[in-house]
Amino acid sequence: MLLSIALTTVGFVPLLFMNGDPNVRWIVFPLSAIQGLGLIIMLNTATSLISDVIGNDSANAAFVYGVYSLFDKVANGLLLFFLVKDYNANASALKWIMAIIPIFCSVFATIFTYMGHLYFSNKMAKITGM
Repeated sequence: MLLSIALTTVGFVPLLFMNGDPNVRWIVFPLSAIQGLGLIIMLNTATSLISDVIGNDSANAAFVYGVYSLFDKVANGLLLFFLVKDYNANASALKWIMAIIPIFCSVFATIFTYMGHLYFSNKMAKITGM
């Protein structure tokens, strides 16, 4: 998770300093790849944690993954809808939002992951039989 924060931050922060200069627009492509790596690591970690919660209970696995996917899509859709609706005419605000929100979310995801490991790892070991 710390690697995902580092990659996400390295990918998003330089975008704040771009002013639309055509000579540096090419930098968006490698930064997008770096951002993607950080977000992929975070997504894989979340999916792994969900599979740890499910454990050997294969009867409910599809339901749990379905609910996770639904809430993920609804939350992201609502967030993007309201942010773009309110700030679609303000390019500067959108630039800050698009750079800060993923970093903010990756930091909180890491904190919640650590708290889950700290407080619930013993319970998970009992549930899954590990």
